[in-house]
Amino acid sequence: MTNETPSTTQLPEIRVDWSLHPGVVLSHVLKQRAMRQAELAERTGLSPKHVNQIVKGAVGITPDVAVLLERALDTPPRFWANVGVDWEVYLSEQRASTSLRDFTTWASKFDAGTLIRHGVVGKGDSLPERANKLLRFFGVASPAAFEQTWMRPRVSFKRSQAYTVDEQNTALWLGLVEHCAKGVDVSPYKPARLRKAAAQIPAFTTMPFMTGFEAAQASLAGAGVALVFVRQVPETRVCAATWWIDDQPAIGITERHKKPDIFWFSLLHEIGHLLLHPRRKTFLDLEGDREADDDAEVEANEYAASVLFPGDARDRIGRARTRQELILLAADLKLGLPVVAGQHGHLTNNWQVGGKLRSTISDQDVASLEEWCQMPAIVS
Repeated sequence: MTNETPSTTQLPEIRVDWSLHPGVVLSHVLKQRAMRQAELAERTGLSPKHVNQIVKGAVGITPDVAVLLERALDTPPRFWANVGVDWEVYLSEQRASTSLRDFTTWASKFDAGTLIRHGVVGKGDSLPERANKLLRFFGVASPAAFEQTWMRPRVSFKRSQAYTVDEQNTALWLGLVEHCAKGVDVSPYKPARLRKAAAQIPAFTTMPFMTGFEAAQASLAGAGVALVFVRQVPETRVCAATWWIDDQPAIGITERHKKPDIFWFSLLHEIGHLLLHPRRKTFLDLEGDREADDDAEVEANEYAASVLFPGDARDRIGRARTRQELILLAADLKLGLPVVAGQHGHLTNNWQVGGKLRSTISDQDVASLEEWCQMPAIVS
């Protein structure tokens, strides 16, 4: 044993790996000081066994022991506290990493193309890595918590669907809507302003499709509603949805059926939900639901129709017999020709007259909408 007084100089610079047990760090410090464990025991008043247990990683360094080490080694107590915390976090992450293997079945059920396209996961991620990123994306700790948070209280799926709906991927689509909506700068929500914004939608249907969407998004933002486009996820059959994020409503919309008339009607349908059913509830516009015996859906349909086709507009459209009549009606009603042609087909069930006038939302339109509504980065 040496009788030299310990140096009071600054602790030697050690590149401490956050995964090191505090005992490993202490062993390194003792080696730098040329001090044996027995000497440290004498200087601190700890038993040699206790010091050895720390060095061997059997026990950690408590705050009381950290104070003793400060006196004997001139090492700040917070240094040992930080090393200890980093080690415990490392152990927790290792345990969590092991548990992620149990979540891979859950993670594999989400559409991989959608996850990669939106940067939720990386193309080369393993299933455990994908599971971890999905949990972070949804803000939950486990698939059970995902079920409780996203599938039960927040999303009310109709069980009488004529078609099978992938509920897990529908929740993914809603999650993407929420993330995208957070990137839209909106004013405080005001229903009166929303009514005025809705009244502008018919004029936007006469614009080129992308321009019309940008105009609609800007108009709704002024009323406090975030409008975002998120491409449909396979097997979800979602046209649009109304979604509340804290005190701000958001409307998400897809390219379902790739028809502008369906797109604009769906948008006004969701606006109808916000104005007619102000309780902060999620409304999912799923294919086949609009004809369901649901008062809220019927009311939202009637609202959308009244905004797009006020007065006797629908009667006039239904009486049209030729393509030329529909073209003139669209100009007279100040509506986009695809909207008028689509309404004529729905009213008469005769798609031969104006079917080709409906036009199609192109793949380029979809790509432009995605780029315009690109959401903030999600996970690294």
